[in-house]
Amino acid sequence: MTIMKTNADISQGRYLLFLDILGFSELVETKSPKEIYAIIDNALKAFGRWEKLNGLFKTIYFSDTFLFYQEPKGYGSWAFLDIYAIGSMVLSALLAAGIPARGAISFGEFEVDFDSTGRHQVYFGKALIEAYKAEQKEKWIGITIMPSAWMPYEAEKPGIIDAFASEKVWSKREDGVLLLNPFIKLRSWYSSALIGEVDKPYSQWNAPEFPNDILGFKFLREEAASYAAKNDFTSPVAIKYHTTIRFLQCIQGQGLYDWGEEAALPGNF
Repeated sequence: MTIMKTNADISQGRYLLFLDILGFSELVETKSPKEIYAIIDNALKAFGRWEKLNGLFKTIYFSDTFLFYQEPKGYGSWAFLDIYAIGSMVLSALLAAGIPARGAISFGEFEVDFDSTGRHQVYFGKALIEAYKAEQKEKWIGITIMPSAWMPYEAEKPGIIDAFASEKVWSKREDGVLLLNPFIKLRSWYSSALIGEVDKPYSQWNAPEFPNDILGFKFLREEAASYAAKNDFTSPVAIKYHTTIRFLQCIQGQGLYDWGEEAALPGNF
């Protein structure tokens, strides 16, 4: 468990989402430069949309990695709430486009500046190292939230982390890491849909976030099913999809999981 940060650490810290495109090397080896560019451009558009809407986060991109970081320094509950929600919706947008990704959210020291010539961007910090190491350890497709990120919020609002877990926002692991449910709109519209308050076709409702959730969820199911059809349950790539689907079955519950499947059917979507 991460030790609670001091007030000095909190006042100088930043929230950071480290997100990797999975299987990027294989994409580069098998796709054309034009296709690779389109994948990266699509991902950057997802981040750019939230940079514009939010105004307090920025994106750094290199190779297969995206860093989405809080520009003003200092802890704020708004920053925690924003980064996990935006992280969810960005991941959903990538999955909807058939781009699997994995990431981690941390809070702490992260410096961004230009070198003395003003030509090169320099960035480094403990929050980056923590998020990178956390992301590399996982064997799924999703985003983890480190204790460094959620503990300041819990200190401000005791019991809130478990309360959000009961609402299926995330699942808390024994090591204190939160496993984020990426389909925030699918979850939030479920109860309304049950009483007929969400109009069909769903592709036209609360776009693009809600349709992204439906398509992203469909992508994960179909990829896991394709590996299962080949009796592949143990290859490194197959494990990622099977593990992710099992997580979603557990956190969503059968009713929401089934509705997510039904929402993607032609007559509904």
